[in-house]
Amino acid sequence: MSNAPYIILACGGTGGHMMPAEAVADKLVKAKYDVTLVTDRRGEAIGNVFQDFDRFVLGASSHMSGGIFGKIKSAFSIVTSTLNVRRLFGRRKPAVVVGFGGYPSLPAVLAARMMNIPYVLHEQNAVLGRVNRWMASHCVLLALSVENTERVPAGVKTVVSGNPVRTLMASLANIAYAVPMGGGDIRMLILGGSQGARILSDVVPAALDKLGDEYRYQLDVTHQARAEDVERVKTAYHDAQIRAEVKPYFDDVAGLLLKTQLVISRAGASTLAELTAMGRPAILVPLGIAADDHQSANAARVEEVGGGWVVPEEDFTIERLADLLDKLFEDMGDMRNASDQMRTLARLDAADTLATIIIDIGQAKGDAKADADVNPGKMSNAS
Repeated sequence: MSNAPYIILACGGTGGHMMPAEAVADKLVKAKYDVTLVTDRRGEAIGNVFQDFDRFVLGASSHMSGGIFGKIKSAFSIVTSTLNVRRLFGRRKPAVVVGFGGYPSLPAVLAARMMNIPYVLHEQNAVLGRVNRWMASHCVLLALSVENTERVPAGVKTVVSGNPVRTLMASLANIAYAVPMGGGDIRMLILGGSQGARILSDVVPAALDKLGDEYRYQLDVTHQARAEDVERVKTAYHDAQIRAEVKPYFDDVAGLLLKTQLVISRAGASTLAELTAMGRPAILVPLGIAADDHQSANAARVEEVGGGWVVPEEDFTIERLADLLDKLFEDMGDMRNASDQMRTLARLDAADTLATIIIDIGQAKGDAKADADVNPGKMSNAS
């Protein structure tokens, strides 16, 4: 067993939780810490994150689906998973547990609370997630991605750390935005996420087909679509005579953003963190079924500074999108300005900031324990 300080990072199995956790994990490893990821089967299945890290995979499930029987099953799985995590911590007690939200983070945070292990929470969205709301009252610190995050319980100690982006993304952040010039390519990236790609696949190709030839033949589109929609989306672009690459997943999002001039996407927190880091203007379509409508709150921050254009799901039609794109392509300066404004929201130091917070809390706990071992009466007198 390693003698290095030990940190647990716990997060739900979606990219929005996993990617910031991985960014922090990289910083902790460079600081000579051992890191274990606690996640669910979805997290285990994401192949391009935490590839070189130890993982502890849970069977925890959300209570958000399946009716009363789903809720009972979820409660049972969380209890079972919490007991399993407690056994993990019994074998090697972590200095700090960090919860990045999502139901799979709950067992690790519960176990930390039961075992008097300090825990930190990180919230990616502009509305505090449900698990973080439940556990915030006993956390050492709640790290927020944006100012004025909604639904933070009173009395909880907070800091605005920003939302960590992966190291490669941060390293490319200062590369300038290239405005489409003359008859050159207009490069677009369409990102739907695991839950929200279908409406983009339904609307975007048809809207681009309605553009005049002077724009349509300049388009170079990269489009993420659900696996079952890939062929029909490819056909739609082919019939419209628009150059397009369509896949269910792209590994090199940083490289794609580097050459992209306009993004159409959902408004997930990690997507927006990457867009702000790279300064890429975006048309944002918040996911209507997102818990607490947090994607609308995320997107509002971008719209407030002029970094993009928000179109609610109910208004995201072929005609509305075609009209908006026609105006943007007529005066490319609006996209240039939006790029500049998008960068004002970036927090490129977020991973370093959060890693430093975690290390400091772990060291403080270790110092307090050492002091108590030397002066056992001191801690009891303080309690």
